[in-house]
Amino acid sequence: MGALTEGLENYLEAILLEGRERRFVRTKRLAERVGVTSPSVNAAVKELAQRGFVRHESYGDIELTPRGRRAAELVYSRHSVLYQFFARTLGLPSEISEANACGIEHHLDAVSLKKLTRFLDFLEKRAGKKKAFAAELREALGDD
Repeated sequence: MGALTEGLENYLEAILLEGRERRFVRTKRLAERVGVTSPSVNAAVKELAQRGFVRHESYGDIELTPRGRRAAELVYSRHSVLYQFFARTLGLPSEISEANACGIEHHLDAVSLKKLTRFLDFLEKRAGKKKAFAAELREALGDD
């Protein structure tokens, strides 16, 4: 059935996050979270169900399958690492960091994610041990 589209990945991530915040994931709340209409959510959820990523009965809760949870967690981890990079490392405002993370998360491969995660861990450890390094990094990045 092919790879998931960016849109379907966004729905999986939204289902994961909605499920963490609320006991039940409903079409209406998912539509509000994603910023689309309920019929759009229904079409996406139907496709995700056909591909084995979610379970959904008409007018019922939307539930990630184990396969869907793995895919959603992967999308969310890419998003989180990218957001951390833009917000904490580069010091960009939250809105810009969020938009950048959302735009790039679908194109980041597993090797790049692993390398970026290691890089961020290294920077965090280095900056924590050496105050001068943290100050140099902030100065190098500037306040644009």
